[in-house]
Amino acid sequence: MSRLSAVAREALPADQRRFHDAVRAIRRRPVSGPFIVTMNGSPDLAARIAHLGHYFHSRGQADESILPLRVRAFIALVGARALDAPYEWAAWVNWALEARVPQDTVDVIREGRTPVSLTDEEALLARLCTELVSGSHRLSDATYSAALERYGRQGIVELVVTLGYFAMIAMPLNAFEMEMSAEQKAGRKPFAPLEIKGSPYSDEGAGFFNPPPPAARAAVTRLPLRASHEDVAPEHQHFLDRIVRTRGWIAPLFQVLLHTPDVAERIAHLGAFLLYDGSLSAETRLLVGLIAAQELDCDYVRSACSGMARCAGLEDVFGTAIANGGSPAGTADHRLLLSFCHALLRGNHHVSEAVYRDCVARLGMAATVQVSVLLGYCVMAALVANAFGITSGADQDRPLL
Repeated sequence: MSRLSAVAREALPADQRRFHDAVRAIRRRPVSGPFIVTMNGSPDLAARIAHLGHYFHSRGQADESILPLRVRAFIALVGARALDAPYEWAAWVNWALEARVPQDTVDVIREGRTPVSLTDEEALLARLCTELVSGSHRLSDATYSAALERYGRQGIVELVVTLGYFAMIAMPLNAFEMEMSAEQKAGRKPFAPLEIKGSPYSDEGAGFFNPPPPAARAAVTRLPLRASHEDVAPEHQHFLDRIVRTRGWIAPLFQVLLHTPDVAERIAHLGAFLLYDGSLSAETRLLVGLIAAQELDCDYVRSACSGMARCAGLEDVFGTAIANGGSPAGTADHRLLLSFCHALLRGNHHVSEAVYRDCVARLGMAATVQVSVLLGYCVMAALVANAFGITSGADQDRPLL
């Protein structure tokens, strides 16, 4: 049962209603699902996510992903299964079938069985997603080369970002147990729902951080970096300007993302809220980023956390954890955040009722929503950084995320 209900436009402060209107206008339909959640966290945040999501959801429009809908839908289903995300499954399963993903393939993904009759493209997409969401969270040279050859530079960046976007959206949807309304289901053809497997992960009795110290890795970025106007086509330079506007420079993460300039700017706009404009404290932002970095063993996000800690005067508290996976002197709030985030990243990727209630009681509803989205944003950033070999920031005194 959904833990949140929709916020009526009239219930919002007058100066926030424009964001509610923006979500409806961008999506061309009523506020639902992830936007019910994020509207409870910040209407501005909901509008920024709608703007980013439009790139992946739109069909037959100029400002949509260059990946065919069939590819996006296949990634959505694989991601939904990997993250036990029933709402995302319900949102995309009919689109996948309409895009000619075979029913047998859909059933195999839903049931978590090993596929035996995938096309070459489906097998490549399945490998790419599986390698990023499991194991070392990195792409093998064979998978990377095959994806680059098939989709090109912009296409392979969009493959990874598409998976990252769905992972990001799964976090708030799962945290708040969002379900489709009867009206939404009535507008879809009947489908077999995605069953949530296993139980929520529990941190009880665990150390503050479980992963071992990160392994040393050489910095080998797999794509040319786009750091200046000269690196970007004239018609796309305004996207670069908008990213610079939010961060003061083009960080290495965005130097890769600028291979798909429109989506890079949309991600920067969302990240600006989560990292600089939202209501979370610097300490909370840092801890959430650090949890994602440790879980996905991402050197780049870990490097970003180091810069965040230094700028916020928190280096003494978190320096050891950033450097080698050790344990900061965790307060009760720290441990609650850890339990909440680990529940979304581990086990069945859902949060127990006790942890959910404690988090809302201690942090408040808006902050709990923003934590869930920030965690997803950091996971998306980690997937991109790991996939393309971005290991650290060249200048940690500047924002990296």
